[in-house]
Amino acid sequence: MRVPCVCSQIQKTSDSKNALDRRALLHLLALFCTGSVSSSLAIARLPAPSRVVAVGDIHGDMQALVDCLELSGLYSSSKSCWMGGDAVLVQLGDILDRGDDEASILDLFRKLKVQAADAGGAVVTMLGNHEVLNALGIMSFVSEAGQTAFGEDRVKAFWPGSPLARELSEWPVFAVIGDTAFCHAGVTLELAKRASEINSQAARWLRGEGTPSLPPVDLMPAPGKKSPIWMRELSNAPGLEPEQVDCDELRAALSVLGASRLVVGHTPQQQINSACDGRVFRIDLGMAKEMGGNVPETLEISDGQVNILTQRGERVPAAKRAARPRYASRSR
Repeated sequence: MRVPCVCSQIQKTSDSKNALDRRALLHLLALFCTGSVSSSLAIARLPAPSRVVAVGDIHGDMQALVDCLELSGLYSSSKSCWMGGDAVLVQLGDILDRGDDEASILDLFRKLKVQAADAGGAVVTMLGNHEVLNALGIMSFVSEAGQTAFGEDRVKAFWPGSPLARELSEWPVFAVIGDTAFCHAGVTLELAKRASEINSQAARWLRGEGTPSLPPVDLMPAPGKKSPIWMRELSNAPGLEPEQVDCDELRAALSVLGASRLVVGHTPQQQINSACDGRVFRIDLGMAKEMGGNVPETLEISDGQVNILTQRGERVPAAKRAARPRYASRSR
């Protein structure tokens, strides 16, 4: 349901139970992102909002982001403001690199975080591998315009301890909202057991509390090690089921996280799809022009129902978008 734009009519809901619950959610998310909360609480089930919308990798393409927000009823570009009421928007990381609009996208997210909170909602931006690459000074994927989008020295602008890196330190690697877990690329049982620790280590490194050139091992793992922002076991090959062993491990990891499902980006798919019997949703579509400009879609979780929202105005039940079997069955 669309609500009055909060720019022109901020809803006065400070005395309602729903608004108080949403503010509690925002506070818990802030603690979760900075690692200032105990491990048992950090991976516990946080309050479930009435509606969650998840958006995949943006990679510097403002139009792709705006299309996602508008088809989800969360934003009006003509009024330049939040339209989502008490909904929670989760962006899965990789806002940076490839496209030319990174700075304006970050500005929009900053504004939407304030406007959504005023309406009783929330905006959560997750840490992706390209945010980490920028904090390490690795600018191989930056567009020509992006080289100077944050000043004359982009490496300095994102170096751990800088204002931009400190902003990224508030973006979690793992988040759990209601019965849904979110991270950029994937999770294993071992990573799930250390979700709070990984969040905390990432935040401290980005704040400059450590050696800037030595990120936590989970953010830039050694060869053969799995990372929540780099692994592809749950999303590759696109549109196909993962190996059964990875689905089995996901089931165990979700049990540790107290979640029923995981939402990831990172590996472009032709369309949003689910795998592992609905336990993982892959929502990176390569929507940015530099990634092929695929048609935008978003994932909606509301009242226990999971749907895919399309640019044609459809609300497709997620069960209709199950991944195909990895191995074709053999006919006798």
